[in-house]
Amino acid sequence: MATREGSLEAPKRHPIDWKNLDFYNETSLNQEMERVFDICHGCRRCVNLCTAFPRLFDLIDESTSGELDSVNKQQFWEVVDRCYLCDMCFMTKCPYVPPHEWNIDFPHLMLRAKAVKYKKQGAGFRDELLSSTDLMGKLATIPVVVQAVNAMNNTPAVRKIMDSTLSIHADRKLPEYTADKFRANAKPNDTFPVKDGARTPGKVAIYATCYVNYNEPGIGHDLLKILEHNEIPARLVEKEACCGMPKLELGDLDAVEKLKNENIPHLLKLAQDGYAILSAVPSCTLMYKQELPLMFPHDAAVQAVAAAMFDPFEYLALRNQENLLKTDFKKPLGNVAYHIPCHQRVQNFGKKTRDILQLIPDTTVNTVERCSGHDGTWGVKSEHFADSMKIGRPVFKQMAASNPDYISSDCAIAARHIEQGIGESKAQKLHPLTLLRLAYDPDTPDKPAVSDDQPGSHTPSPGEKQMTTTLTRENLLTLEAYAKIRKDFRAQMMTHKKIRKVPLGENITLIFEDALTIRYQIQEMLHVERIFQEAEIVHELETYTPLIPDGHNWKATMMIEYADPVVRAAKLATLVGIEDKVWVKVAGHAPVYAIADEDLERENSEKTSSVHFLRFELTPAMIQALHQNATLSMGVDHPAYQAAIDPVAADVRASLLNDLATA
Repeated sequence: MATREGSLEAPKRHPIDWKNLDFYNETSLNQEMERVFDICHGCRRCVNLCTAFPRLFDLIDESTSGELDSVNKQQFWEVVDRCYLCDMCFMTKCPYVPPHEWNIDFPHLMLRAKAVKYKKQGAGFRDELLSSTDLMGKLATIPVVVQAVNAMNNTPAVRKIMDSTLSIHADRKLPEYTADKFRANAKPNDTFPVKDGARTPGKVAIYATCYVNYNEPGIGHDLLKILEHNEIPARLVEKEACCGMPKLELGDLDAVEKLKNENIPHLLKLAQDGYAILSAVPSCTLMYKQELPLMFPHDAAVQAVAAAMFDPFEYLALRNQENLLKTDFKKPLGNVAYHIPCHQRVQNFGKKTRDILQLIPDTTVNTVERCSGHDGTWGVKSEHFADSMKIGRPVFKQMAASNPDYISSDCAIAARHIEQGIGESKAQKLHPLTLLRLAYDPDTPDKPAVSDDQPGSHTPSPGEKQMTTTLTRENLLTLEAYAKIRKDFRAQMMTHKKIRKVPLGENITLIFEDALTIRYQIQEMLHVERIFQEAEIVHELETYTPLIPDGHNWKATMMIEYADPVVRAAKLATLVGIEDKVWVKVAGHAPVYAIADEDLERENSEKTSSVHFLRFELTPAMIQALHQNATLSMGVDHPAYQAAIDPVAADVRASLLNDLATA
């Protein structure tokens, strides 16, 4: 019987069996990585999430046999090092996660590999230093020392030395430290009467986190002001240490257990006393909600703390549903570009930050739900900085596209990364809690406690703008309805695609997308993965509808095809930059060259990809000329590959003309 793909059941994570000696057996680990990597090789859905999967697929494609069996097992560590445990493959892409029989949990396999590596050889000074966030914060925020630390972090000469000696990238914008630590200066108000909701305790304890305590205390103060405005009694956790997430990502699981033992007794007492425990850093919240419960599945105290832990906006949204949240907002926020961080998405409670911000009158929230590519300490490291900026590039473009007044993310580190990626902009970077406090209380200064605005430079790419789409939820059929017409629809699509293909020589084909091809792609994705939940359907629409032309452009998938893998690898090495050399030409007008790969960089200095996504922006004069029967030609002009078709076939031209607005 064929193995089913996908599941109608919710993904399920198994406990992390890190106390078992076999967990650290490198032979056993390699066997499991081989099993999982081979399944990933056959699927490849996750290729655009991060650089771990592209590196895996490159290792396979460049190997002797073109299969996993000829990849040197030592090269597996190149994949492990590129995984920063964002969990997006598990949560959003992989159809083989538990309870599927193949039992794929790629992030936790990478966690196991990191733990094996740490157990075997430890970590270098830099990685131990960066993962000791509490210790670094205590040392760096000593009066006088703090000014010196911030000055050095902003001095180019010092940063170059840090790059060469510590491998902390010279161009990475680092958070500043403050001597006015949050816990030392916080003034929680616990005088209000407790009003429990059906799903929310009526009193709150704040777990400050290392970042809020040492770097951006204003976030914590704003949270306290929001709670006070809503007359919710609040207090601080009596004593706290780092949540352990940096050590988890390092693979130092024994250190995670030590930190758990420091934190849980204090948090347990609050949970037992009926407090909701709020943490304003998504990674810290996730640590208590998911990772510690999976590492210590039989620890009742850990489970009790997990049940009491809330993201601030998750808590506020529940209070709003119970009519226990005030909506007496005084200040509109205008245009907010809001990014949902991965470690908040993994908590699986929906877009609650967006929902709350949308309650504010005269406020437009443009939501970006994609990995920014920073992830804690990973994007700080010299060897990963370029990859982190590449992964973040689509986010930078989407966040900047609406010309926002504010850019914001629940992850303050991601927000700084996005600000750096956008460059010079009118937008002010503020945390969502600061935005909410500002809407409640506009008379309080709206600057963050620590200013780290150091705008760089940003030149918008040609034609860069906010895309429009032509598919909505109403255009899609249910799974049952689509199953009934699938055979006929596929036949219709094959016919339709014949007049959407343009061959450029023997080895390059352009496939032009439109609403019908994208609708087919989405319906097939829903059918194959058995997606029926509304939020997931909307996610697929948000993913694929930007590929539909908007009336002023054409959008195409470019395929570079060589049957022989050895020849293909050699040719791709000679065709770097070819995606920028593809053109369309309307008679009487200059050629229009493609804007390529706006979602993800698909080449490096050594080779190009065999697949690219192209956009051709046409002027109104070109569109008018086409409607008046002007000849259309296309081609590619690269030093290693030249081809042209002049004119484009009449049936193809007629089909493409349907994509363009009438004059």
